[in-house]
Amino acid sequence: MNTLLHFFLSYLVVEGALGNAYNYAVYILLFSVILDLDHIPYVIKTRRKVLRKKFGSESRSRFHELYGLTLFSAAASLLAFFSGATLAKVIALSAIVHYAADFLVGKSRPFYPFSKKEISLGMLPDKYRMHFEIASTLILGAVVWLSIVK
Repeated sequence: MNTLLHFFLSYLVVEGALGNAYNYAVYILLFSVILDLDHIPYVIKTRRKVLRKKFGSESRSRFHELYGLTLFSAAASLLAFFSGATLAKVIALSAIVHYAADFLVGKSRPFYPFSKKEISLGMLPDKYRMHFEIASTLILGAVVWLSIVK
């Protein structure tokens, strides 16, 4: 999924779950897209081929798969439990929504680096992925915009 779509989706989940997402927009942006920093080494390695190959499961590190989700969820749960702070909940929701979105609509290697076996829930065939991302980004962007200007 693209960066804007991750942000819009996380923003709307935080707004629905906790309210007041506008006040946390910077944190939502940061923690809804920080996982995608692991794509940088992949882009450097593949250079021009990245336009053809796109960002599949091979572009992710172990922290962008089940291993990372487990570590992050444990840390975020402890932080949210002991601090009780809304910010900890915003951070946790933003990152977990990123993981969930990637797992639901893309291909994943959940046990990487222990297994390179790629799985997909089959919810979004590759041939429709670009159309889905464009439409979803525009629709969710409009919903976020309308929630801000209300």
